Amino acid sequence: MTGRPPKLTEQDIAALAATVEAPEALHRRVNEMVAEAQRRAPARRRTGWTMPARRLAVAGAAALAVVGAVLAVSLSGGTGGGALTPQAAAMLALGRATSPAPSERANNRSELTASVDGVSFPYWKERFGWRGVGTRSDTIAGRNITTVFYANGDGRRIGYAIASGRAPQTEGGTVVRRWGVSYRVLEQDGATVVTWQRNGHLCVMAGRGVSAHTLVNLASWRA
Repeated sequence: MTGRPPKLTEQDIAALAATVEAPEALHRRVNEMVAEAQRRAPARRRTGWTMPARRLAVAGAAALAVVGAVLAVSLSGGTGGGALTPQAAAMLALGRATSPAPSERANNRSELTASVDGVSFPYWKERFGWRGVGTRSDTIAGRNITTVFYANGDGRRIGYAIASGRAPQTEGGTVVRRWGVSYRVLEQDGATVVTWQRNGHLCVMAGRGVSAHTLVNLASWRA
C-alpha cells in the first residue's frame, strides 16, 4: 500500500456537497468551484477522466471546507460551534425554509406570531406586498436564531433572521441611519445583506436581486 488518499473526481466532490443540507448559496459555491476546476483542466473528456491531482486537491479541499463550514454553523437546524456573526446569520437568511410561515398576529396586524425574546417579525403583506412563505430555527454558539422568509409578487425572496441574546459587535459595509437606528449594508455571496439591532438583538435581512434601499426600507418600518 502506498498510503496515498484515493483519487476523487469532480463529480465525487459535487456529490459530497450535495449530501449536506445547506442553503442553496453554499451548494452553488461548491458547484462553481468544481465548474472552475473543470474549465481550467485539459479539454480531454473520456470515461474515467479526472482533474490533475494538484488542481483536484485544491478544489476538493475548498469544497470540503465549505461543507465543514455548513456543519459548523448548523445550517440543518442542529447546534453549531462557530461564533455568531452577521455573516453566519445571513447564510441562514439565504437558506431554505424548514417549517410553514407564521400567521398574522390577531391582536396586532403589523406583526406575525413568530418572535425571538419578545422581538416580533413584521407582517408586510398588505402594506408592502411581501408575504411570509416559511420559517426555520437554528442554533449558533448557543444562540437560537429564527428566520422568517418572505416573497413578493415578482418572485423575489428574502430572509429575516433574529438571534437571541445580546447582539455581537459588527463592522464593515456601509452604514445607513434611519430614525436614529444604524443599518449596516453588506454584500455576501452575491446577495445584499442588511444588519441592525432591535432591542439589543441582532437582526439580519438578506436577499438576491433585492436592492439595499428596499431592504433598509423594510427593516426601518415602524423603527
